[in-house]
Amino acid sequence: MENLYAYIRLHHPEISDKNWESLKKVLTVRRYQKGESLLKTGELCQSIFFIESGYCRAVYHHEGQELNTNFYFENELATNIRSLKQGKGSEYAILAEEDLEAIIFDKDRLYELFSRSSEIDAMGRKLMEGVLARQEEQAKLFQFDTAQKRYDYMIKIQPQVIERVPLEHIASYLGISLDTLLRIHQGN
Repeated sequence: MENLYAYIRLHHPEISDKNWESLKKVLTVRRYQKGESLLKTGELCQSIFFIESGYCRAVYHHEGQELNTNFYFENELATNIRSLKQGKGSEYAILAEEDLEAIIFDKDRLYELFSRSSEIDAMGRKLMEGVLARQEEQAKLFQFDTAQKRYDYMIKIQPQVIERVPLEHIASYLGISLDTLLRIHQGN
């Protein structure tokens, strides 16, 4: 829980010890085996996952292909915000790519806590705004920028990708062929 506390303090330094203790009571820790789903395609997202160890990826299955849309490493939040907020089934899966430990924010328990604490409500809003801002930045980058700029962005925000993620997953994430990825990677 120390990593989560540091993460929250980084993004919301105002959290009081009392509210941190209240928040800890609604969190659970779960371990996932490599290949296990944190969230399945079509499933209603009921949680926000803080990755303690390991990593996972968001993957769409489209016309027989796996399309990777994100990687989540230690000290990052993973969720499907649209499914969580709108109550619709997830259009993608979140899969553990290594043995993984996550601290789980259960939606119902968290929302109930939000109703009792304006400070925790503000913290939750700030954390989700950060997740949304990153998603918007990625969407814009992937819509308008070159493969080289997408690669540079990926390395900047998640340098561990190159060491831990199979190249075919990285190529899918960047929307390029494996050959193009190899050329870009060798040029850096």
